[in-house]
Amino acid sequence: MPLNKYNFVIKRNDTLPALIANVIDRGSLYQKQSMDLSNVTAVTFSMINKDCDYIKISSKTAQITCVTGGTIQYNWDVDDTNEDGNFLGEFELFFNDGKKMSLPPMGGIQIEIPKDISLY
Repeated sequence: MPLNKYNFVIKRNDTLPALIANVIDRGSLYQKQSMDLSNVTAVTFSMINKDCDYIKISSKTAQITCVTGGTIQYNWDVDDTNEDGNFLGEFELFFNDGKKMSLPPMGGIQIEIPKDISLY
């Protein structure tokens, strides 16, 4: 399920759907285009609990799923979603020239993890 306007919902204890984002670059005349990720050497994902600033995920490995299409993805582990609540997530791209870029550039990805019915 692609990320939609920085909001993502996954139920507690689920590991699907993956968190997918398309990295957009501004081309000539400020036209939006998918960023070419061929110079990216690593992608990580981090997530904090918004209510208490507790770091739930710290710089875990994410994947580039389409280099020329600018698509990155984080696959959830069981421990990532074992607590319900509201979280902020962020991808970091590391480039072969030593530079780093955080996504989104402002704020974070709003991630909601609601309780699952079977655990009420």
